[in-house]
Amino acid sequence: MKPINSIKRHIHNFVGKKLDKKYIVFESDDWGSERIPFKKSLKYLALSGVDADNSPFNNLDSLETGNDLSALFETLRNFKDQQERHPVITANSVTANPDFEKIKASHFKDYHYENTLLTYSNKKGCENSYELIKEGMAAGIYHPQFHGREHLNVNQWLKALQSGNKILLAAFKSRVYSVDHNIMKSKRKNFMAAFDGISSKDTEHHRIILKDGLSMFEEMFGYSSKSFIAPTYVWSPSLEILLKENGIEYIQGLPVQNAPVLQDKYRKIYHYQGQRNKLNQIYFVRNCFFEPSLNPGFNWIEDCLNRLRIIFFWGKPAIIGTHRINFIGSLNEDNRTKNLKLFSELLKMILKTWPDVEFTTTDKLGEIYSS
Repeated sequence: MKPINSIKRHIHNFVGKKLDKKYIVFESDDWGSERIPFKKSLKYLALSGVDADNSPFNNLDSLETGNDLSALFETLRNFKDQQERHPVITANSVTANPDFEKIKASHFKDYHYENTLLTYSNKKGCENSYELIKEGMAAGIYHPQFHGREHLNVNQWLKALQSGNKILLAAFKSRVYSVDHNIMKSKRKNFMAAFDGISSKDTEHHRIILKDGLSMFEEMFGYSSKSFIAPTYVWSPSLEILLKENGIEYIQGLPVQNAPVLQDKYRKIYHYQGQRNKLNQIYFVRNCFFEPSLNPGFNWIEDCLNRLRIIFFWGKPAIIGTHRINFIGSLNEDNRTKNLKLFSELLKMILKTWPDVEFTTTDKLGEIYSS
């Protein structure tokens, strides 16, 4: 590890409340979202001139299948901490996906969505995903929390489609909404930033989406979410009031929050582990990462173990960020197989190096901080 990186990691982890125990949380984003629906979608995009190779998300990320969930759960069940608890995925989930047929019928003027449960039932290989999710929840290895109604900035996407851009319309035809719109001159090129926007109209629309999505989450999983992670880590502090009113006590993120301001800029807001805002909500900061799909050549296990040494030295919980893309294989089965093998090795090394660690979830960690 370079000395400058080591110093930065010490700085990020020494601030805030110390805990007596070594806690590990795995926060994983994007569950329930349908990014690239089929292999044939990739072929169609390539024929239409879309560069799907500019991001692993654009050629690997798809709705989790029953096989994906079964393989992940089998891996988690192979390990236990001293409290006899398995590692558990805090599965940050969306509750809806775009309804392409209805949007097309409106000539891109109106946005329509379908419940994620319908997306599961309509896709081959995903018909039993929801039942497996409930089994994972009952086994204590899969714990959904709220990521948004959909992983999409609805207004920006519709406006771009209405403009008649050929690449976006080609992506739409293949039921894809995630193509980066580099044709825009703004720095905000990511349709996935669901809560980006600066006008009062944007804010009000985001409030409606959040309230709707949180209600859908409770209906889908049988309990209200206590934590929230904004897609692409972009959200306005003004939304935290609505989140609080709807039961969100803990806000997940990185050390830096991107708060939308002006036309093409963000205000950087810095957070530390366990920090409280004026509403008494607690910020939790990801301080460790396992993302082999995003950078296959990087030694994620070594990096994670190095980070854990620093994290536990300062008495902080380890919050390991790992996106869903690392555990799925419908578009490339080798992606899932390789990464689950790496994940198993990581868990093995963690338990060998720190046999007293305890696996928990974001909301349970919040209760520990609150008490």
